[in-house]
Amino acid sequence: MTNIIKDMLKQTRRDKLLWLGAIYIGAMFATVFIDNGLFSDTGSSFFGFSMQSMSIMIPLILGSMAARICGADLRDKTANYELLFGKKRWEVYFGRFIASFIACFTVMTLIFAVIIVLPTSLNGWGASLSARNTAAHMALLYPIMFRILCFFTAFTFLCRNDIIAFVVAIVGTLMMFVFVFAMSQLADIELTWHLAVSDLMHLMDFSNTTQGFEGGKDITVFKAPIETAAAVRSLIASFGIGSFWLFGGYMLFRKSDIS
Repeated sequence: MTNIIKDMLKQTRRDKLLWLGAIYIGAMFATVFIDNGLFSDTGSSFFGFSMQSMSIMIPLILGSMAARICGADLRDKTANYELLFGKKRWEVYFGRFIASFIACFTVMTLIFAVIIVLPTSLNGWGASLSARNTAAHMALLYPIMFRILCFFTAFTFLCRNDIIAFVVAIVGTLMMFVFVFAMSQLADIELTWHLAVSDLMHLMDFSNTTQGFEGGKDITVFKAPIETAAAVRSLIASFGIGSFWLFGGYMLFRKSDIS
């Protein structure tokens, strides 16, 4: 399986389609971040404002990357040849999942580093959000990303086509956000850990603010406490449901025809 992981990571680094997507996303992020105070806000202020918009981008990025990394070799039958030449199904499946995990979490960590480190290095951290609260949000964010990645890995292997999985990642994610919003606004039903996107939206909701005063300037203070019970539910759902999708997808893949 180690060779599969290495080969997939090497293939990912050379994937022109992923690089084109990265350039497009990078240019979009740069424009949005600069317009929203990347070089003028404190680190805590920029984190609070930017992470709300990031909630919709995270599943889009994870889904698109997982679809490409896991699905391209399924569509062109490369994975079938690996099976025919002695690779085990669990190696083919989990090797690609681990490669996706490494690639996706590396990309997301780099994005978060820019969001936190760059404005902080220029303007300091500030008092809009405590460092402890920020660390708590980030600690809960990665398990949710694990849950999302598990789902898209399983889905990609089931449909065996990176293009279909990519379309579902884009359209399906947007539809899920609309659904969660509609349930909240129209039916007065608040979804949190029940869906990965609703858990993500809840965790990254920094809309509850108040005004503060620091260094002779008015500042926006984000009121985003994390309740212990909510954090525990989120962690259990992230690892439990994520593992269900991951191993459920493998069980179906293990029994499927390789032709």
